[in-house]
Amino acid sequence: MSAVPRLTASPRGLPCRRSLLLAGLAALQAPPFAAGQMLVATPALRDPDFARSVILLFSVTPEAAMGLMLNRPLPRRAGEPQMYAGGPVAQGVRSLTPEAADPSATRLCPGVWLVPGQTKSPKGRIYLGYTGWTAAQLRQEWLRGLWRILDGDAAAVFDPRPEQLWQRLAAQAR
Repeated sequence: MSAVPRLTASPRGLPCRRSLLLAGLAALQAPPFAAGQMLVATPALRDPDFARSVILLFSVTPEAAMGLMLNRPLPRRAGEPQMYAGGPVAQGVRSLTPEAADPSATRLCPGVWLVPGQTKSPKGRIYLGYTGWTAAQLRQEWLRGLWRILDGDAAAVFDPRPEQLWQRLAAQAR
């Protein structure tokens, strides 16, 4: 990630136009994403893998972003915990829990912790797979208006009706 240019002053002590322009361009180039944020698909996103999805970002670097779909519960099997489709990248199991009961847990936002593997917490949610983008790809999708960004929220992450989460958050994100 490039550093934001320093503002240089004009003879009157005000930032010069060139300096302001460079600072503005640097701000536009900086991706607005961070772990713990939620992405809410807009109606313009028609890709069947992502349409009407709500994603909690759990890793954001200058090169890539990864997240978990919050609103895709899988059919439940008798005697097994509820599982969720975390995304189309079928690699690994991750869990979200409302407490840091596991020493390997990473805090994503208030009241939400990421745990590698399957949680034993009855309050946690287990995700199979994840979503992933290059940083440039996600930024382009955002610039095209395909995603709205919301702060992570434990009430949304652990919503008792995840299949209705997109409708509620899409209205909030406008």
